[in-house]
Amino acid sequence: MRTRAMVLAACAVLLGTAPALALEGRAYEFRDDFGMESLDGCALNYYYFIPCPTYSWWWGWEFEQGDVVGTWFQIGDNSMSGFSPCDPAACQTLELIRVLDFTGTGPIYCGFMSAEMEVYCADENGCPLGPPLWDSGPLGLQGNSGWIEIPVDPALCLTPCCIDPGQTLSGPNVLVTWTYTDDIHGVCPAFLGTDNIGMSVERGCDMHDYGCLEALFPRPYSSHYAVMHSGYFGKGFEYCPPLRFKDLQDTTEDATQYGYCELAWRIYLGCHGPTVLEKTSWGSIKSIYR
Repeated sequence: MRTRAMVLAACAVLLGTAPALALEGRAYEFRDDFGMESLDGCALNYYYFIPCPTYSWWWGWEFEQGDVVGTWFQIGDNSMSGFSPCDPAACQTLELIRVLDFTGTGPIYCGFMSAEMEVYCADENGCPLGPPLWDSGPLGLQGNSGWIEIPVDPALCLTPCCIDPGQTLSGPNVLVTWTYTDDIHGVCPAFLGTDNIGMSVERGCDMHDYGCLEALFPRPYSSHYAVMHSGYFGKGFEYCPPLRFKDLQDTTEDATQYGYCELAWRIYLGCHGPTVLEKTSWGSIKSIYR
């Protein structure tokens, strides 16, 4: 596990992405890891980082005990990967999850917190299908500030999440969630990071993603993919599809200025082929959990 950070707290504001959602957030200058991890497979993420020129702007969102947030990943959708393309027919093994966590950067020392990550098969809206395929168990968050890598050991086969040929999605479709499970103090803010287009534009930073593609905004409908993949699921999946994170610089009600943000999460996949040769239908997936 590696944590690398250069963080400066900037501003704190209160803004919601929908009437039912109001979260506190703050802006961070944070140096991304511009090096490339050695991979025997591929990686996939849906967030932008915008170098300005040696750091990026991120929004840190504060959550409470019981809150569930997550990102769903469509294996085979390489619109924002910036890495070797993930072949949906071969890259079906989840090996590592990386998230941006600002737990240790609050106004008071934030410790003794825990969270759990879970992986589900997902539908086309990012909602879970059945029980989790994998659970991390308690993850200690004391003093974390930066990129956190969570190994999936043993590696998780995603073949049960494959869908029929001819459907809108072309490969395994999985949801990765993060649930805050404990806060002994009850007063420590718990931040997870999303990308931050609004602050980059306001500060005059060049805006592009890893592959040097033009980062269009507002998102999602004018960007490199048709839908958002990150959101807030409430407590116990009360919202599904999830509520989106609106860029905190966006002053419009419908996010037409800078759009919505993606959690700064990345998954790493092994490309060893599926464990079964035939595709699995949505009906077959659902029947597993009946």
